[in-house]
Amino acid sequence: MQLNDTAIVLNTRKYNDSSIIMKVITENNGIYSGLVRIKKNQGGFGVNITGNKLNLMWRARLSEHLGFFTTELNKSRAHEIMKDQIFLSGINLICSHLDLYPEREPCQNIYIEFDNLIDNFNKKEKIWIKKLIEFEFNYLEFMGFGIDLSECALTGTTDSLEWVSPKSGRAVNSKAGKKWSKKLLKLPPFLLDKKIDADKNDLIDGLNLTGHFLKKQIYSDLNKDLPSSRKKIIDSLKN
Repeated sequence: MQLNDTAIVLNTRKYNDSSIIMKVITENNGIYSGLVRIKKNQGGFGVNITGNKLNLMWRARLSEHLGFFTTELNKSRAHEIMKDQIFLSGINLICSHLDLYPEREPCQNIYIEFDNLIDNFNKKEKIWIKKLIEFEFNYLEFMGFGIDLSECALTGTTDSLEWVSPKSGRAVNSKAGKKWSKKLLKLPPFLLDKKIDADKNDLIDGLNLTGHFLKKQIYSDLNKDLPSSRKKIIDSLKN
């Protein structure tokens, strides 16, 4: 059993003195885990570092086996990621989300969005955090828990959508939701139209929105807390 693909490293952990277990998201074959033999002349993990893009081959005797990776560097990005705290926190956050995605299930759209997000890190952090929130929004949909912003859940209208129900995940317009505004989640305008810019408060609203449903629908069911890297991003916006 063998496959060849392009992949992004999600995480690694030590297996024994001569190998590590690495998890990657591949372009065409979903998320895979496998063993990588450590080469001493590469200084431990070598090129197999979170965020790096690799050309890899996975081999196993049977498809259900863990298998072994053979890798070569396609694009080095780990160094740039580690130089910026927001960049590092954001990539760690996405890797934590993808660690929960079912292995070997097709996810090419996720791969492409993640790859573009890494390649297009912007020193104007607000712009990049906006794209990070959009990734989380799409990730929820990929996991089967999409937030429905197509119309107001109470009136069926599509104008003046301002809130999201924390229970149903459906949008509510400003007039219909006014009475329950304290119980509803704020809907930032940029999630309705990507062309709209986002200020600091919009980004916090967006992170609160996706964070609520990530915790409710995914992390709580696995008895996990939201990644600490997420709080670092929110705190950076509040400062």
